[in-house]
Amino acid sequence: MKLTGTRAARFLEKPPSDIVGVLFFGPDRGLVKSRSAALTQKFMPNADDAFGTTILTADDLSSDPARLADEMSALSLLGDDRLVRLRLDHERNGAAISKLIKQFDTEPEKAEAKLIIEAGDMTPRSAIRKACEAAGHFASIGCYAASAKDLADQVKSTLSDHNININPDALEHWVPLLEGDHALAANEIEKMALYKGYGKNPDAVVSLADIRAVAAGGQSASIDSIVMQTMSGDVEAADASYRRAMSGKINPVSVLIGLQRHLLRLIEASMTLESGENMGQALRSLRPPVFSMQEDLFRRHLSLWPLTMLRRALIQSQKAEREIKTAAAPTEAIMGRLILALASYAGKRT
Repeated sequence: MKLTGTRAARFLEKPPSDIVGVLFFGPDRGLVKSRSAALTQKFMPNADDAFGTTILTADDLSSDPARLADEMSALSLLGDDRLVRLRLDHERNGAAISKLIKQFDTEPEKAEAKLIIEAGDMTPRSAIRKACEAAGHFASIGCYAASAKDLADQVKSTLSDHNININPDALEHWVPLLEGDHALAANEIEKMALYKGYGKNPDAVVSLADIRAVAAGGQSASIDSIVMQTMSGDVEAADASYRRAMSGKINPVSVLIGLQRHLLRLIEASMTLESGENMGQALRSLRPPVFSMQEDLFRRHLSLWPLTMLRRALIQSQKAEREIKTAAAPTEAIMGRLILALASYAGKRT
């Protein structure tokens, strides 16, 4: 069965007793690992028991194709529940694994162990994914990067659990730095909570200064700075900020997302202006509203970039996104070229 959204959340909170196995897959390996660990605790509260848990890799099955079937059929030495965790970094044994899934789905009573499969991104054509989605006693759960709104909700919820608030400008600045990996986001939020004393101060509030001081990538170059310098036509500053960001291990995809978000807001405001509204009305119509400290820059970008060119810039960013998603693509270089191209155009109009 294929599970998404609230169905997946309910399943992970209370997995049905007749479930034999679960496949976690997707580009967010941090989320794959955290969900697998959480389900392991549901299946096996004492999963550290060496006799109860078996961990296999794709290479284990390459050298011994029958290993998974043997482990799934083996009786527990102590008569307790057993768990097999299969970690896949390739699908060269996909046909054999999918056949085994179909067999145990037809005869679930023959499975002496639960199965958790951890994998990277899988296409809908993946034999393993198709087998789990078509089965009644197996589940398939995709693990994808959270949206900006989901991350913002995660930040506010986690900090609130520690009686810590966060300023809106700090939240907007921080969320792009968290995009891309669930485990990274969770660790960074926990680190910030620790920095703020886990709410021992009843008035604890995360500020923009805290983000710049503590958040990963916040010290070297903010995504916001790169985007603003790019759209302002400051070629040298944008290039230098981007290089510092890459040195600080900021994900180029996070920079791309921040740029696209800014372009969409500029396009929305530009369309409002073309409809006959004034600048103030155009800025007030945006949600969330433009922060006062960025209002002058936002106005400047609207004056530098006609609506037609903003749309072209968005198309170029989408083209870069498609290139980045290609296997083994030089992600950092692709994003760097886009920044230089946009900054050069704006620079010629200053």
